[in-house]
Amino acid sequence: MSANLENKKQLVEEIKEKLGKAKSVVFVSFLGTNVESDTKLRADVRNAESDYKVYKNTLLQRALKELGIEGADEYLHGSTSVAIDYKDEVGVAKVISNAAKENEKLEIKFGIVNGKVVDEKYVKQLANIPSREELYAKLAFLLKAPMQKLAIGLKAVADKK
Repeated sequence: MSANLENKKQLVEEIKEKLGKAKSVVFVSFLGTNVESDTKLRADVRNAESDYKVYKNTLLQRALKELGIEGADEYLHGSTSVAIDYKDEVGVAKVISNAAKENEKLEIKFGIVNGKVVDEKYVKQLANIPSREELYAKLAFLLKAPMQKLAIGLKAVADKK
């Protein structure tokens, strides 16, 4: 077996391992972006504790096929980079969506969320969901409000006596 073929097999295994562990993946076309914006995007993805790599489309197709993920072939053409989030479904979608707003040449192709292929619109909708911390804060506020009103009401009754 040639060394090149062996390297490609190792890359496919690496891709399968990363995609298998991922909560969400965003595939991006970076054609026409400059080095400065790409460097900023990589730093932002790294700060979100995610991975950002460029892979050949054929290797991505093979890895996705071996993982049993269908429907991605129609999107895998041209330049493709992959942002992989291991901890939640929303984080990397937010980072990529914000970067796409700043740089019109950066284009979201599609995504994979919990093993299912989703289109660009779905990825943008994911990006609009508040972060987990924001959702927890809102839930805590909603749970606190009735108890607070009850305490105020009881105190008012006690003050009248």
